[in-house]
Amino acid sequence: MTTAQQRLHHALDALDTAGRSAHPGPPVGGCEHCWTAEDLALLSGPPDLLPNELLRRAAVKSADLWYDFPTLYRRLAPRILRQLTTGVLADGELIATRLRAADWRKWPHADLVTEVLDAWWSGTLEQPAPPTHVPTVLETVAATTDTLAPWLRTWADTATPTADRHLADAVEGWLHWGEVLALKFGFYGEFEAGPELTEWLLALPPGRIPVDQRYWLELIVSPPPRES
Repeated sequence: MTTAQQRLHHALDALDTAGRSAHPGPPVGGCEHCWTAEDLALLSGPPDLLPNELLRRAAVKSADLWYDFPTLYRRLAPRILRQLTTGVLADGELIATRLRAADWRKWPHADLVTEVLDAWWSGTLEQPAPPTHVPTVLETVAATTDTLAPWLRTWADTATPTADRHLADAVEGWLHWGEVLALKFGFYGEFEAGPELTEWLLALPPGRIPVDQRYWLELIVSPPPRES
């Protein structure tokens, strides 16, 4: 287990402990067309006892379907983040959008959420075959925190063959879809990432990304003038 994976393990455990020590919220209420009385009763109880499928549904459903979404999501966040960061739960861009809607920065244990995200990102860059694709993890952590800078700084500082292979693969995907400058993160595209990401890529030292990728990025940023 790497240092980053150990950090993630400890951060998830600390988040679990903080969640268990918090006062239980009011009974969970929500759209009765979407949730049965049994669902709502289970969601009102200990999060550790929730069936995985019910947890997944609660993790991704719209905030408008709940009477007190921030309180519910704060209670479920330790399990949601554990499953997300270990590859059990997908839909990272949607989880990021839900965390934003839950106003997670105002939670008493918001620092632990940040630590989980930071350890997850560092650990992902270290793994040759992480359970969640690197661009998806970047989108999730950036959209959740509403910033790219610290995550890109970590990637720049992780100058390893594995991290650089992830970088080349990510750029290849962004170039393939022709969306680098217009790239937006989050389920609803809440976070505009393209310009900052492109500028960062072009500022990397030579050799961090393949020459042909740098060429295409430069061409996208400064296309040649059209012939009249």
